[in-house]
Amino acid sequence: MDGKKVLVADDEPFAQNLIKMLYGALKVECVVVSNGKEALETYQKSPNFAHVLMDIHMPVMDGYDSTKQIRAHEKAKGLPKCKILGLSGDGDPKTKTACLNAGMDDLLVKPIKKEQLSQYL
Repeated sequence: MDGKKVLVADDEPFAQNLIKMLYGALKVECVVVSNGKEALETYQKSPNFAHVLMDIHMPVMDGYDSTKQIRAHEKAKGLPKCKILGLSGDGDPKTKTACLNAGMDDLLVKPIKKEQLSQYL
């Protein structure tokens, strides 16, 4: 999977390090940001990601709002939709529905495994 790059938005340093390690094992470059605003800005500058892994609960801007704004940016610029995967410790069906309604493609529940990430590459 060399050459692929993903955007990860998560405010927890432990989670960031774990996710970097998992993507590293898959030989995927990982760009990590700490909130939804940074994710939006990073995506707007360079939308060439295999997917975005978006924590839903972050400071400054949450994953729901960031996803909505990324989708609006894609539409305004005529870009293809990038796969956005919500990330949460909450596996409640209502959480998944909220993710899908915000424009995410799926919800991954922490703790995540390398195999879960690899299926979206």
